[in-house]
Amino acid sequence: MVKKQFLFVVMFISTLSLLLSACGPNGNQNSIKSSAQTSNSSGEIGKQTSVRIGTSSSGSPFYTVGVGLSNIISKHDPGYNMTVEPVGGSHPNVFALATDRVDFAITNSLAAEDGFKGITPFESKVDIRLVAQGQASVRQLIVRKDSGIDSPSNLKGKTIIGKRPAMPEIEQIMDAVLDEYGVAKEDVKIISTTDSPEVIEALELGTVDGAFFPASLNAATLSELLSDEEFKLISFEEEKVDSILEKLPKAVHKFVIPGGTYSNQKKDVTAFALNTYLVAKRELEDDAVYRLTKTMFNNYDEFSALHSSAKDWTVEHSLTDPVIPFHAGAIKYYQEIKAWHPEMDVIQQTLETQ
Repeated sequence: MVKKQFLFVVMFISTLSLLLSACGPNGNQNSIKSSAQTSNSSGEIGKQTSVRIGTSSSGSPFYTVGVGLSNIISKHDPGYNMTVEPVGGSHPNVFALATDRVDFAITNSLAAEDGFKGITPFESKVDIRLVAQGQASVRQLIVRKDSGIDSPSNLKGKTIIGKRPAMPEIEQIMDAVLDEYGVAKEDVKIISTTDSPEVIEALELGTVDGAFFPASLNAATLSELLSDEEFKLISFEEEKVDSILEKLPKAVHKFVIPGGTYSNQKKDVTAFALNTYLVAKRELEDDAVYRLTKTMFNNYDEFSALHSSAKDWTVEHSLTDPVIPFHAGAIKYYQEIKAWHPEMDVIQQTLETQ
């Protein structure tokens, strides 16, 4: 009887050890695991690969793109298992990469740049790399028509929503605009909010005169707001834009909202924007990144049909003006399709030394 009990204890401890060895330091399943080889839809043989992708909250454009990407990867590469983690906003997603919570993340270009360079709110550099670029997330100035604001030069004495803790670029743009237009910051009442519904409510109630509003082009919330005759977009003069951009991180760029995009918007409106990035930990296996990149772009038509913003995820756009270096696995794919030209090597080397 004692012998049987002893054998049971040994078997239990052995089984527990095996289970623990399959988990990471936090008790989570390891981010990447390989098992039996499987063939994908192209008949290629590859490792069974499991990865996690961080996105924003459920229902957001980042989340929709992440889920769509996960479904396409699973469909066309059965050996690739991707799970979607709705972490939060762009900066939280980069923190999630840094703490090994996810392997890939959808984030904006500024959060990627801040993380890579170790700029606040990051206390040290995050070793991440670019895989692909997608849609622009626009930072536009919306005002009430009864506010008396026809240009940023009219912001003196006004109440403007120009801060959001999770989006530091909004305050950076606000400060750069005031400086360029010669409006003292203390002469503007700058309000901080935490989310877009709060911004919309304040605009509709008239408790603020205007707001820097973050949204993708044709976002439903923005389309609905601008269908109301009470609101309008403010365009930044061309001669001011370059000077404003010089005061801002490289990730922020000029963006033109075509006339007719929204109700009552007849002319083009010049605003600012950040690109959407798909990034990965540098240490993520090259093969895992290569397979994801290849499957995504080889099935572009299917991917771009998932969401209005997904159509902007192209090879050409991905290789345009990156602010962090590319992952070696993504480079392998771009070289394979002859899209990676010698000048990209120069850009890559420059970014690596930042």
